[in-house]
Amino acid sequence: MRPLTAVLPKPALPLPDGPVIASALRLAASAGAERIVINLCHLAEEMAAAVADVSLPGVKIELSFEQELMGTAGGLATARDRGLLGDEGSILVINGDGVFGLDLRDLFDRHFGREDLVTLALLPHLDPARWSRILLGTDGAVETILPPGSAGDQEASFLYPGVMAVRLEAVETLPSNPAEVPATLWKSAYSARRFGGVVVAGHWREVGTPGDYREAVCAYLSGSTVIHPSAVVGSQARITNSLIGRGASVMDDATIEDSVVAEGAAVRAGGLVRASVLLGETTVAPGEAVVHDVRAFTPVR
Repeated sequence: MRPLTAVLPKPALPLPDGPVIASALRLAASAGAERIVINLCHLAEEMAAAVADVSLPGVKIELSFEQELMGTAGGLATARDRGLLGDEGSILVINGDGVFGLDLRDLFDRHFGREDLVTLALLPHLDPARWSRILLGTDGAVETILPPGSAGDQEASFLYPGVMAVRLEAVETLPSNPAEVPATLWKSAYSARRFGGVVVAGHWREVGTPGDYREAVCAYLSGSTVIHPSAVVGSQARITNSLIGRGASVMDDATIEDSVVAEGAAVRAGGLVRASVLLGETTVAPGEAVVHDVRAFTPVR
């Protein structure tokens, strides 16, 4: 996601209805979560500020700060060691860099009905060449996980969108050091033959690259424009299908199309921004055209 992550962590990037992570938080809340733990490391203060902007009445949010990047499994182990995950039952784990519209009822039915240690929410595969492919047995057990590539004619593979249910007894086995979920949590569940998956209803969009991010914003907008209350926009500026975010300024006679301008970015009079993302201390000069570009700068501290 660089250079955007020089200004904000990926889950803190703004969407029209809040930061990217708001989607994961709302999914957890809609599934019945009353307490949510969030791991923070890169630009932790900015991440905490983004989380504070998300309103989830009745849900307690706790932050687990990491001094070093612990990885997907190490972050779970750190939260466990701090007593943030409780002492019984299962937890719902959701990646913070996706936009979710999923119904998780079938996930929970499978997880508790089959005694899985880990149960993955799955979707019909969108692009086998881009994302790993998960194959299930007839009983819904995960048979294998294949790297991205061309699927065979008879292959029925599924996509993991970053949502899983995990029993705390599986989390207890994780080492208290940096580690990733596939090599630890998934491997042990597979060895115990308690590693399942189930196709859930709904949709998912990854926000993994600057292009993905801009496309996600434009999909949300659907032709409209959202302007943050702290932004300064000239009355004669021409803005279509764009997000003008926190602290941005857009002067008269500037044109913004299918773009994001946020976190203090400025577009001077007569500037043109089209199909681009501008974050932080970056300025489009008078009359300058920025097309299909990504610019992100932070002030020297």
